Amino acid sequence: MKNHIDLNRAIIRGQSGGKVLWQPRIICWYDDRKFRNEPLPAPYTGMSIRELYEALGCSNRIYDYNYAVKLIEDPSIKRYSKPIDELRTHHFIETPEGTIDAITRRNTSNYGEYFEKWWVENQKDMEVQMYIEANQDYEFSQENYDEIYKIWGENGLGSIYFPRVSVQSLFNDTMGVENGIYALMDMPDVCEEYFKVKRANHDRFIKMIQSSCFEWINFGDNVHCATLPPYLFEKYVLPEYQHRNELLHASGHYTFAHWDGDTKAILPYAKETGLDAIEAVTPKPQGDVTLEEVKAAFGDQVGLVDGIAAVLFDETYPIEMLKEQTERVIDLFAGKLILGISDEMSSTGNIDRIKYVGEIVDRHNASC
Repeated sequence: MKNHIDLNRAIIRGQSGGKVLWQPRIICWYDDRKFRNEPLPAPYTGMSIRELYEALGCSNRIYDYNYAVKLIEDPSIKRYSKPIDELRTHHFIETPEGTIDAITRRNTSNYGEYFEKWWVENQKDMEVQMYIEANQDYEFSQENYDEIYKIWGENGLGSIYFPRVSVQSLFNDTMGVENGIYALMDMPDVCEEYFKVKRANHDRFIKMIQSSCFEWINFGDNVHCATLPPYLFEKYVLPEYQHRNELLHASGHYTFAHWDGDTKAILPYAKETGLDAIEAVTPKPQGDVTLEEVKAAFGDQVGLVDGIAAVLFDETYPIEMLKEQTERVIDLFAGKLILGISDEMSSTGNIDRIKYVGEIVDRHNASC
């Protein structure tokens, strides 16, 4: 059994001597088969996800550790849900300021779900949402942390993802992109007040982190230029990143943010964010940037987490393209690289290609 924690920690501390950690996310690939009651291909048939990672010899980015973060809400906040039909659920949050509700629909092909109706649709809903977030706090549970460690052990360094920042939360968690854009245009003062409440909420999240044993913290924002153009990033996201990083770096934490899809328009801001690394930037032929453009934007200041386009794990693309991109990203970023899939391997990916990349990484590390 490999001890991936030591290498994970050495890379984020800049002490790896050029070695690379292979840390692909394959849990969606695994869960989709579980959802379909489809056995894993031989020789992995019957394996748990932990056993699969062990058999492949690679590390997992273990966001299960978010289970160690407990949300504490004021007793005046009441949550409950009612099924509508086999696929849809109606959710309610009651507060002294009023009630908001949302409807989610489950997918028929996997465990995911999406909003049919968002929580916030108008200024009154926004005021209720502000009350909720103003009356939340966070607590670290060592007991829950230890439960996850019993499963994953030294497979990877435990990490958590931060609640989404300002406008990204508006788009992804509360209003949706279209309604969120209208809100920014039609009630900017209300949105600004909401973002102030959210910053205070996130400052409490940071205090929880500082009382925990976590070392590297992800900003799980799913930044994508089609919905977050540079002017919105600069106005709403960049100041929050700088604020968060100032606090987290003061307590010795390593930070990285999740940018996937198209990212070319905001890469010039990478060094200004204060981030130690950026996760999931998707290179061509899937995303809109080359690895060379990413390196030019990051320089020697910002590290890369992931870096291999997910589509290259499908047999649609020749394995030579996967080999070429893997070797190129290692050449460009070794020493500041936690190698992974940008973003995750699809359901149609070939699991043998995970082992293939691992062999390339092993040869590189042996030469360091």
